[in-house]
Formats: sequence, structure tokens, C-alpha cells
Amino acid sequence: MSADRLVPIGDGHTELSEEDREGLLPAYIATRGDLFEAEQRNIADVMLRRRPAVGKLLDDKYLRELHRAMFGKVWSWAGKYRTLGTNIGIEPSGIPAAVRNLVEDARTWIDLETFPFDELAARFHHRLVAIHPFPNGNGRHGRIATDFLVAAMGVEPFTWGQHLDVDTDELRGRYVDALRSADRNDISKLLDFVRT
Repeated sequence: MSADRLVPIGDGHTELSEEDREGLLPAYIATRGDLFEAEQRNIADVMLRRRPAVGKLLDDKYLRELHRAMFGKVWSWAGKYRTLGTNIGIEPSGIPAAVRNLVEDARTWIDLETFPFDELAARFHHRLVAIHPFPNGNGRHGRIATDFLVAAMGVEPFTWGQHLDVDTDELRGRYVDALRSADRNDISKLLDFVRT
């Protein structure tokens, strides 16, 4: 999985502001590079876990627990839905219901074979990221949750653009462009991206 390639860290030496440090647990983290490394260590531990079955994964409580497992050693708010509005995502008051609706919809899509597996997983990912349930880490959380879903369905893992010969900024740009196309009900770019 190439979640780390999709997270821009700048030069890694940029100091974190006081606002950026709000909720940060390790006192030694001073730069974006320190933060990225700490988060990636935490995420690597999660990737070593046994993948959950579809029924367990498609549960709002499990998705919160996954976020907590991914970021809980770094952020005090890990696994807690955001309470503040952002320039992306839905209003905080709607997050719990939106996540519950998403997991119920995904269960129905599986039961009724509404979409081919790749499209089902891409739609699940897009909706989860569009809800933007957490203060930070939504893209990485969404990619890992989707990877777990793909594994539980017995489908070949997504590559998330890792075969593209581009730098991190361009890769992230293509990912965001694919998500924006999905916002306009065109899932084709995201389907291409997840298998590139």
C-alpha cells in the first residue's frame, strides 16, 4: 500500500505550529518529518494485524477503532469523530449517521452484488473520505479500511497509484482529482487510480 507516498511532508524540517501540535502526544515531535515518521510507525503496526472479515469491518465502531489504532500513539483525538467544521467533509453533527449509512449501504451492495468488487470498494473509499470523519488522517484511514475490505472480499489488492512514475505531489494531485471526479458521480478516474 502506498499511503505514505500520498502524504506530502514538504522538506520534513518544517516546524509544527502550536495549532498543528494540538492533541499531539509525543513531546519529541517538532517537525513535519518527525510527525510523519511517528504516524507511519503507528500505521505499520496496524498493517501487521490480521485483516477483519467484511461483517466486522463494515461497522462504524470498527472504523473508529481502526483510526485509533492507526494514530492513537500520536494523537489524543485518534478514533474520535471531529467536532469542528472543515473546508472539506460534512458537518460534524452528521458524521455518525453518515458513517453508519455508508457501512449499511456497503453491506447492501455486497449482498445484492450491486457493483463489481473494484467499484464497490472505490465507492466505499470515496464516501468515507468525503464524509471526512476525523480531524486528520482521513485519506490514509480510508485507504487502509478499503484495503482491508478488498482483502476480506478476496480481491487483488489495490495499488493506489504506486506504479505511476511521478513524485509525491503529482501522485497526490491525481488522487485528489480522482476523488473530485467521484464527487461529480464519475467513478472512472478513481477506479483507474486504485489499480495503477
